[in-house]
Amino acid sequence: MELPDYSGAKVSQVTNADAMNNSKMLDKHFEEQMNTIVARKRQEKIEQARANGKVEKYLNSMPDGIDTSKLPQKYIPGVQEWAKERQLEFAQLAQQAATAESNGDFSNSVLIKSEMSKIESSFKNLDGQLTSFKSYKDNFLEDSQNGMVSNSVNTNKRGLLSSVYTDELNMSFDESGGITFVNEEGGYVKFDEIPDYTVKNNKGASEILNMNEAVYKSGVMSPSSERLYRMKLQNITKSRDEVMSLATDDFITEGGLGIMDDDLLYNEDRTDELRNMVIDSYMSMFKETASTSKKVSNKKGGTISQKKHSATLNNIFNGLQMFQQGEVRDLDAFSKGELSMNDEGFYTMWYGDKFVDLDEVDEYTIYKMLELEGIPSDMRPSLDQIRGYIQGQQPQEQSQEESAADKIAKYSN
Repeated sequence: MELPDYSGAKVSQVTNADAMNNSKMLDKHFEEQMNTIVARKRQEKIEQARANGKVEKYLNSMPDGIDTSKLPQKYIPGVQEWAKERQLEFAQLAQQAATAESNGDFSNSVLIKSEMSKIESSFKNLDGQLTSFKSYKDNFLEDSQNGMVSNSVNTNKRGLLSSVYTDELNMSFDESGGITFVNEEGGYVKFDEIPDYTVKNNKGASEILNMNEAVYKSGVMSPSSERLYRMKLQNITKSRDEVMSLATDDFITEGGLGIMDDDLLYNEDRTDELRNMVIDSYMSMFKETASTSKKVSNKKGGTISQKKHSATLNNIFNGLQMFQQGEVRDLDAFSKGELSMNDEGFYTMWYGDKFVDLDEVDEYTIYKMLELEGIPSDMRPSLDQIRGYIQGQQPQEQSQEESAADKIAKYSN
């Protein structure tokens, strides 16, 4: 029987071997853990770099500041402060969006990007409104200086426009980039709600004056002329602004057409009614002008057309007077016809295929000649008047300054 060995020699041998094995196992495990940690750290750095890249990308898309060169100095600090706050908000959102994407939270990233887009739009909106503000301001100040702002712009509206475009009001900005003007009492108006103004319809007024002058020169307002002028007035009153200006501005008379009905003037639903009233008013003016012209022309010897026919009448009578004295050149020069002499020495005045024989000049010959010369029937003397002229004509006694009209009146009792 073998007795147990209590010397411990074998135990010592087993323990050392196991210890060595355990040590190796621990070293391997530690190495694996370290490798895992290092790998994770490296991955974290990669993810961090990727996230930083996204942030940088977003920040690069951050809206630039607003161009303040278009602004009065009074408003520049407010614009700069607004832009700085919005840019800071954009940067914070950019960081949040990058983090959300890195974490795989894409739904939240989409929402954040939507807020960033709103900020970008607000910069564009503000820049656009500031550009429009400068343009409107320049136009209003120029039109005001040149007296081009129509009287149709009522007192309240004109006062508001003057306050806005002379930098009297303060300027504030909302999140969307909208401009609001604020006065000292706290009253406000958004830039988009500022009313427009009407400029004077100088072109239309010029056409009306030309029409009025034409009526005065003609001295008549025939049905065809009335239709023509009414159509022209319709063409220059197509827009509401054109109508308003021609109704209120001092083109013809002070105070325009003197319309006192404010509802008719400023109620856009009554624009057609106002247009018809304006057209009717100017048509009445044309008719009055024609009547006045006729009265004046009667005092001064007729209209231009009447004076032209009167001159022709005088020339023909003077030419006939010289013709009867043997001088044919004046009659040939004054007449529209063509004077010819036949083989027998008699003269004929030809008007195309019509003619007047001048071998015997009597009242019938002269009347027919005046008709062919184009003298209107209401201006041609009657046969009795011509007969009286012929009978009373004594060339040697006639005053050279006496006109045909004077002669006819003299011998038409």
